[in-house]
Amino acid sequence: MKENDLLLEKSIYRLFEITPVPIALSFPSGKLEYVNPALKRMLGYEGDEIYANKVTITHLDDIHVNEAIRKELTLHPFVPIQVEKRYKHKLGHTISVQLNIVAQADNDNLIKRYIAQLIDLTTIKKSDAAEILLNHLVNKSNDAIYVVEPEYGQILNCNLLAHQRLGYSKDELLKLSVSDLNSKFDIEGKWKEHCKRIKLAGNIVIESTHTRKDGTKLPIEASISFIEYNLKCYLLAIVRDISRRKKKEIAALELANLDPLTKLPNRRTLEIKLEKLFKKSKLKNTLIGFFFIDLDHFKLINDSHGHSVGDEILVGTANRLKHCIRESDIVTRMGGDEFLVVISGVEDRSSIKIMADKLQEEFNSPFKVQKHLIPVKASIGVSVYLNNNGDAHTLIQLADEAMYEAKKKLGTSIYYI
Repeated sequence: MKENDLLLEKSIYRLFEITPVPIALSFPSGKLEYVNPALKRMLGYEGDEIYANKVTITHLDDIHVNEAIRKELTLHPFVPIQVEKRYKHKLGHTISVQLNIVAQADNDNLIKRYIAQLIDLTTIKKSDAAEILLNHLVNKSNDAIYVVEPEYGQILNCNLLAHQRLGYSKDELLKLSVSDLNSKFDIEGKWKEHCKRIKLAGNIVIESTHTRKDGTKLPIEASISFIEYNLKCYLLAIVRDISRRKKKEIAALELANLDPLTKLPNRRTLEIKLEKLFKKSKLKNTLIGFFFIDLDHFKLINDSHGHSVGDEILVGTANRLKHCIRESDIVTRMGGDEFLVVISGVEDRSSIKIMADKLQEEFNSPFKVQKHLIPVKASIGVSVYLNNNGDAHTLIQLADEAMYEAKKKLGTSIYYI
């Protein structure tokens, strides 16, 4: 070997010694000629022990790969081969590598040695496996998950459920910001204030609504965390659909505040609403009309047609009375076949009479129930609040007494007190 060639080869060996990339040189027979320190570290060997005849660094199940490589390099010695294979660590565990190998020829163009570079795939495979596991868990989550840029609220990433639940493709959703899902953040300063609160707390849980692609609203509960990753800040939101819970809450509220049959406000709700009406009436010096309504001979209807028919008549009565009033007025079921209508903001008594007549007219036509036309009449008692002439309880009682007076007087369906 020429002196220059020797110097070059020594230089190459010195380079092999310091490179962090595992390098191996082997003879055409497959026996190791040289292994650099990086490869020894990767396989757990020290000194020259790796060269011992009893040491086999290739995984036994991959010995056939070595044979195939040598055969291919014999046929095409100067065509590099890249293949994935397994090696055995000194302690016994398996290390997956990407093997890049090429033949080196001598002066007679015969294979002198094989030069191999090994890339440890173990860490890469573990990283890939972790990412696969994470993606699987995220996409199988029962909650929507979002990664959001905190400066402007741009949605950076989301799981499958997040975009499917809102009716978007993932590409469509990633073009949106949080304000597209929740319009309250369109208000200037709201988003920055929101982010500041999350950053200070680290994590917050809020209830809100998201707007789907079709414009419908979805009630949600979001657990939002402020996180830092690679010196950048992000918001991580885990968002739960609380539609069922909201329906149960509404049902519980209705149960507490509405008559279960007619769905009219019950006495508890009536008291709250009357308190507001009285304050408004005193402030504006207007009248409040109380109309106590009782269905005539309702027991006879129940006895003749059955309670299911009676219940439908009560529901029908509630609907007719609601048809007569404004949104600011009140209609409630007092119990049994008794109802109360309260109108506010009335300027004079003539308006009270007009409303009483209007309510009475609702009973001029029969109720159609289960293919039957059933005539139902009602007696109405009226009392009026003016200039602090009584409280709500007294005025309801007076209207109730007036209703009984209407029942006593033949041919009279409305009585004023």
